[in-house]
Amino acid sequence: MQLKILGYHLAMLDDLKSNRFYIHTLFVMCLLLALAGCDREEIVVSKQSIISELDVWVHTGNKEMLLLRKDQVARFNARHSRINITIISIPKGTYGAQIAAATRTGTLPDIVELDGPSLASFAARGALMKLDKILTTTTRQDILPAVFEQGMYQGRLYSVAETSNSHLLYARRSLLESVGYRIPADLSDAWSLDEFEALLTLILKHDDYPSAIDIGLNNLDKSLTATLYPMLLSAGGAVIDEHAPYQIEGVLNSARNIAFLTRVQRWVEQDYIDNNSDHKAFSDGRVALAWAGLDKYASYKAQFGDDLIVVPLPDFGFGSQYVQQSWGWGLTRNCEDTQAAMRFLEFLFLPEEVKLAAQASGILPGTHSALADYDVVSDSPLITSLINAHQRGEISSQLKSPLYPVIDNVFQKAFIRIENGASVASALATAVVVADQQRQKLEAELTEIIR
Repeated sequence: MQLKILGYHLAMLDDLKSNRFYIHTLFVMCLLLALAGCDREEIVVSKQSIISELDVWVHTGNKEMLLLRKDQVARFNARHSRINITIISIPKGTYGAQIAAATRTGTLPDIVELDGPSLASFAARGALMKLDKILTTTTRQDILPAVFEQGMYQGRLYSVAETSNSHLLYARRSLLESVGYRIPADLSDAWSLDEFEALLTLILKHDDYPSAIDIGLNNLDKSLTATLYPMLLSAGGAVIDEHAPYQIEGVLNSARNIAFLTRVQRWVEQDYIDNNSDHKAFSDGRVALAWAGLDKYASYKAQFGDDLIVVPLPDFGFGSQYVQQSWGWGLTRNCEDTQAAMRFLEFLFLPEEVKLAAQASGILPGTHSALADYDVVSDSPLITSLINAHQRGEISSQLKSPLYPVIDNVFQKAFIRIENGASVASALATAVVVADQQRQKLEAELTEIIR
């Protein structure tokens, strides 16, 4: 058709050679026809030749999880010829320090993995992009309430996580039955503080157990603050005031914190708590109870079978407190191609990818769609109840304050002193002084950033 039109106008040209206006018009028409005849595929190919290079930082806390991340990146790159993701793994022990250093020097990658409590620190410094308007509505609505809340800071979304972990209390059914102790049936049926302490005493009288419980006091892979936080909440204490995130005095050294940590100190002195460093007290049979994350369930279940039970976290006066914990994804201010970066994140949130992440990490999927038919932990009635509570939005999210890294550091140092016999009030008072000095420096830094 295009050639016929062109021939028609060339024929007319024989009679109108003197008409310069027509010649000019004909030239323009020929040019337009030539462009219209271009192969559309040539245009698409030229666009596809533009490559978006994105660097992603992840921590190496779990071997299976790191292998999955590398596999996910490889599969994503194979599907997207215009985008190339490079994954960079950093040891978990130095990950936080490297992220902080890169924030100060402006050398962050495009996408970073962030531990939940550290989010506010980076968001306050302007290191992260807001995700509210670039995350799809489908993914936004699919994320579990507590997991979604973890990524929020000052009403804006900065991070999203595919999975959710929380502390549980593991026990041996045979032991509880042998001492005639009641086994809680549901989340609402938790042991009281007095019941829990009485059980610790009973276990210690049992010849097979030199200690009663392992709460991971010396587990360097997990923050001691995160471990003790659900206990403090249940006892009415706190390490951060969610309504005043920079307030330290009267929060960290509150009367309730002092009272409860004094009780924990007594548990340590009386050998109720196993002071191990190998993290194998429960699996080796040195204790009858373990305060540990959901990620321990699979290994404990494989070892103990039906003798393993998960019981509700104790109610220390203000209800059992389940706090969701997980690593999430954030886009940094250095990310120039947010569309490509969000394609990668949306890929990670496909239900099948979320399930793979949950299986590799041993914890729960963080989305409704992936959790709907996730049967890996369905043999535990209490975990099933926990899942239902998660879906109803009844699980708490982690601590959020730009000051959290400081508070985490001083609280852990204070507890080590408490564990070694120091006055609880004195240890916490010292922690407050140090944290307040760091608070002043942080506020000056943030003021300078705002300017």
